[in-house]
Amino acid sequence: MGVGISISGLASAVANEGGIGVISAAGLGLLYKKLSPNYTEAGNLGLAQEIRNAREKAKGIIGVNVMVALSDFAELVKTSVAEKVDIIFSGAGLPLDLPSFLTKDSVTKLVSIVSSARAVKIICEKWKITTTIFRMQ
Repeated sequence: MGVGISISGLASAVANEGGIGVISAAGLGLLYKKLSPNYTEAGNLGLAQEIRNAREKAKGIIGVNVMVALSDFAELVKTSVAEKVDIIFSGAGLPLDLPSFLTKDSVTKLVSIVSSARAVKIICEKWKITTTIFRMQ
C-alpha cells in the first residue's frame, strides 16, 4: 500500500494496536514536492518527515518498506537508518548490500522479502560476508 496510503497515520495506528506500523517509501516525492523540486530529494525529506510524524503519534514499532527496484533505494535506506526506524522491509529485488548501510550505532533490523529458497540462500550468504566485514571495521 504505497504512494500515499501507508504513511504515518496508518503506520502509527497499527503500531499503537501492537502491530508493526509500516511506512511505504514509494512515491513520497509526489506528496512532498513542495519541499524540493527534485523528486528524489523531496522523497527523502518526506520519508524523514513521515517517520518523525509516526514516532510522535505511536508508542510501538515503526518500520519502512523500501523496494530494491526504486532508483533511490540507497538514499531511502540511509534516511530510514538515520531516523532510527525499528525495521526496514525490502523486496522487489535482492537487497544484497542492505547491511552495509547500517552504522555502528544502528538500531534498525533488516528483513528481506523474497519469493524463493534460492533467493534466501543468496541473500544469507551475502549478508553473512557483509556483516563479518562490517563488524571488523
